Amino acid sequence: MNKLTSKHRKLAYVMAIIVLLIPVIWLGMPSTGEEGSGGELAQLRVQHELGESTLGDVDPSSASMNFVLLGLRGIATNLLWMDANDYQKKKEWAKLRSTVDSIILLQPHYMKVWDFQGWNLAYNVSAEWDAVEDRYFWVKEGIKFLNEGVTRNERYPELDWKVGNLHGQKVGRSDEWRQFRNFYKVDPDAERYEGGPDPEINPERLDNYQVAKEKFLIANEKELKHKQHLQMRMLFRASPWHAQFDYANAMQREGKFGKQRTDAWAQGFKDWTTIFGREEFITPKGPIVLEWTEDDIKNLAGRDENITEADVRHWTNRYQDTSNYRFWRTRALSESETETIDAHKAIYDGEQLFRSGKFDEAKVQLEKGMALYALVLNKYPSLLSEDLAIEEGLQAVILWRYIHDLKGLQVPASFPLKPLWNKEQGRVPELENDLRRRYGIQ
Repeated sequence: MNKLTSKHRKLAYVMAIIVLLIPVIWLGMPSTGEEGSGGELAQLRVQHELGESTLGDVDPSSASMNFVLLGLRGIATNLLWMDANDYQKKKEWAKLRSTVDSIILLQPHYMKVWDFQGWNLAYNVSAEWDAVEDRYFWVKEGIKFLNEGVTRNERYPELDWKVGNLHGQKVGRSDEWRQFRNFYKVDPDAERYEGGPDPEINPERLDNYQVAKEKFLIANEKELKHKQHLQMRMLFRASPWHAQFDYANAMQREGKFGKQRTDAWAQGFKDWTTIFGREEFITPKGPIVLEWTEDDIKNLAGRDENITEADVRHWTNRYQDTSNYRFWRTRALSESETETIDAHKAIYDGEQLFRSGKFDEAKVQLEKGMALYALVLNKYPSLLSEDLAIEEGLQAVILWRYIHDLKGLQVPASFPLKPLWNKEQGRVPELENDLRRRYGIQ
């Protein structure tokens, strides 16, 4: 009887184990990598981006992997960070890149890993190389690294913003910006890419600022679902429209003053006033819009009896100041006018003639540009709140004065842009040094 009872008990244990295994298998079945595969937990990990299916790619013989197997992932990651810093100091770039890859296998959802190392590759590592082509290669590596971070972390709009910033500012504003912008459309490795750009960076063969705008727009779309912690929300959401302004301004820096450049400024004005300017932002006194009308003020104040029209005006003005909204509205509007275009072109032509040693012709063009630019600044004095606008006028005066010195001429007591010259003397020494380097002036 006891034997029978014992057998029944063992059989009951086995049946209970089998019954308990069914939900365990259902919940914990591993994913095969295909969408919808695996158990409930595997699918939840995919849904919330918590999967670590690539962990096996870490070198199984490494000390870091030994720590991982013991549950000490944090220590393993710290060791890899130390290795990465050491390789960077020793300029062992291949080992650095391999170690960074191992770090992201252990911390694929830690945004700072992607942020810092993407920036590090594009800025610090690229600066270690002498050849511009090699520097551009590492800028691309930084962008590609961040692209991978975006793919594996859909919940961080900051990463998309960082990608856009590398496309825009690193490619378009570096000391090597002229070469970088050319490489962006015709990669130095021309044979590999058939005389075009690197398709991982610029598949549509666009301007770098156009791609930056696209990335910023994606960031804005994600920001509607996932809060970002990079900067004030209004400034974050202004980024696509600033990229449009940068695109228009870049053509001007390169001496392109035709319809494409003017259309780009016109598009920037439209985007700024009808999209960004009409977006609602929440202030301590309720919502505001930057491109407001009297009806907007009344409607926004009317949503809450505790908010007055004076409140809405006050906070609208504060947010306009913070975003420099009025300046960029005026700048984009003015850049579509013939007088402004002619002023920029005359100054640009004067600088190119100076570079070629044609000083008499350069002097004529610079004087023309300075006179026209003075008219523009008188008409739109708010332009003088931007560094680039100020520096363009000052640089024209510096070159013009240098031509006088070179030819032994007396600088006239009165000349266009003299009020700007007198007011901004603090900027002149640095600009003079920059122009000496740029034009080889002794």
